[in-house]
Amino acid sequence: MKISAELVKKLRADKQWSQEQLAAACDLNLRTIQRLENTGNASIESVRALAAVFAVDASSLLLSSETSEVTIPTPLSVVKDCFVQFADFSGTASKYQYWWFLVFVLLISALAEIISPVLRQFVTVLILLPFLALGTRRLNDAGQNVWWQLMYLVPFGFVVVLFFMAKDSIQPSLSAPPTADSRA
Repeated sequence: MKISAELVKKLRADKQWSQEQLAAACDLNLRTIQRLENTGNASIESVRALAAVFAVDASSLLLSSETSEVTIPTPLSVVKDCFVQFADFSGTASKYQYWWFLVFVLLISALAEIISPVLRQFVTVLILLPFLALGTRRLNDAGQNVWWQLMYLVPFGFVVVLFFMAKDSIQPSLSAPPTADSRA
């Protein structure tokens, strides 16, 4: 869960404690306090310990939904992330990420083909590994077998692959509103 790291730092500074002193008072590890103040990620037990030590309500340490909105990455950042994670075949990728990277691949390939067919082959080789890694993460997210990507090798097999890539995630998004069934 996300907490207000700035508020924790302020409360610690008001008591004129070091991180070590706060860790001892909360009976937490020093590394946990450092992580809390740097990233704002905390377990419920850590939040309760901090609230007890600072004599505040635990909910006051939590970030409200307005301040912790999920931001949608720009298409440019999606493409950059795909190249940074070029060899990451584990984890998941959203439909948004996959489709924006596919648009990038198609545009770059078309531009390279216009310039020179040899350049297009070179670009294709450079883009192949990030594209397969992203496809694997996308299929993981959709709950499909990653070997469906072999259908790219079959004539018109890309239609089957694109169908699976367009499927919704099997894990509900953290930012999705709760359904009527989950409220019960």
